[in-house]
Amino acid sequence: MATLDQQTISAGVSSLELMERAGGVVVDAIREVLPRRGNESKVVVLCGPGNNGGDGLVVARRLVDDGMSVLAVLTDASRYSTECRAQLASFPYAVALEGSGEVAHAACCGRSITHNDLAVRLAEAHLVVDALLGTGQREAPRGGVRELIEIAMREKVRRPELIVLSVDIPTGVDADTGARYSPHVVADFTVSIELLKRGMVQFPGRDACGEIRVVPIGISGREGIEFGVVEGSARPSMKRRSPAAHKGTQGRVLVIAGSAAMPGASALAVLGALRSGSGLVSRVTKPSWSGVEVTPECMNVILDSPQPHYTEDDAAPLVEAIGAADSVVVGPGLGRDAETGRFVQRCIDSLRAMKKRCVIDADALALISTHQINLKGLDGVITPHPGEAATLLGVSNNDVQKDRFSSVKKLHELLGVTSLLKGAGTLVWDGERGGIIAHGTPYLATAGSGDVLSGILATALHRCENVFDATVCGAYIHAVAGERASQASRGPIIASDVALAAASVVGELER
Repeated sequence: MATLDQQTISAGVSSLELMERAGGVVVDAIREVLPRRGNESKVVVLCGPGNNGGDGLVVARRLVDDGMSVLAVLTDASRYSTECRAQLASFPYAVALEGSGEVAHAACCGRSITHNDLAVRLAEAHLVVDALLGTGQREAPRGGVRELIEIAMREKVRRPELIVLSVDIPTGVDADTGARYSPHVVADFTVSIELLKRGMVQFPGRDACGEIRVVPIGISGREGIEFGVVEGSARPSMKRRSPAAHKGTQGRVLVIAGSAAMPGASALAVLGALRSGSGLVSRVTKPSWSGVEVTPECMNVILDSPQPHYTEDDAAPLVEAIGAADSVVVGPGLGRDAETGRFVQRCIDSLRAMKKRCVIDADALALISTHQINLKGLDGVITPHPGEAATLLGVSNNDVQKDRFSSVKKLHELLGVTSLLKGAGTLVWDGERGGIIAHGTPYLATAGSGDVLSGILATALHRCENVFDATVCGAYIHAVAGERASQASRGPIIASDVALAAASVVGELER
């Protein structure tokens, strides 16, 4: 954002003009969310030392022009930007938080407010504007900014009906990673200027944002943007089926998954592929792997082998089946036996040699890490959850989660294939571009949900032009299907519910 701001300024739009525009769209949002009380509306605007504080001063001035009762509170004025000082000159009614320094006191023409008096004004307010810190946050707020957050949040806890609106991003949230510092603002609304910030679509930062409104103000250029939210015009589409379609033209999926201990994993991947529209789906199994009912539309590739897991000798008989498939799923429920690791190596070699699109998931990922299996040159996608990603990268789960954007990029760098990092705010990265899935529900955290995703991705791999588009499309279908299944159940769901709901999402994308 700093780069794009500078490009816009270099193109002839002054930073003060951008401030005016930003303040204007925030005021528009306030008019929408604040119940109409005429000149009885009371607003407290908390202004920090940077350009975010300057935006806040524009908001304060315009709300006064609207006839509202406004208190603008400044802090840390010794660090005020030139633009912020210019806005202060246009709004000379601000007060300094007591103890925020002589510079702040002087900047406010000698006016200051005590902590107790501010608490009293907040107790009377209908809305608080958080214009303390913007996208440059890299550590916990301190000094006067910290004090203002603590005073405002105490009042919000005491009086939940108080509306809190953040300018650009809540103070105390890292715009890059979504880290949430202590203290931080918990907003009811966040008006994000021009573009979403990465940290606003990753948890725990997402929880602090409330309802997000992205509002353009004419900031030019999009160079350097790596990730986009898969929504609106970026939502995926799928080609409509031809009236002359038959099952052979709708894709053949092979599911290499399961074991005697976990036969259900392959069944769920099969269900995901069928419900998302694949014409022919086969699963690999052994006669001794019984106990799970599989949908009758599924075909079987039966290995004549007594072992309860895959072994290296099982790979050769699958070469023909792999060759006949349009896309292949490898991994769910395989188990982690050393023999199965050698089997996965052989399957990967076949997939690479035949240039087959594939989904590598679950136990296959653990075996890839343990046996150092090379995936470079594979035309496929890996789909780790944070724990599996941590194993692959040799770090802790917390290391993965504290900067998911860096983690998904490191996965691609390490393994050389398109990478999908599961979790709230699923991320996709192919080395050049990234996608953020902003849909989903906590109820997707259920056994077999990832297996269904693998099947849906296998369908998308043969219906989309490239692996990145297919991965984004499949992840979107899975997330929205989870939402719809949970809405239908009005609560918890199981993995097969997600597969069933995927059909309506696919139909919608086709239309």
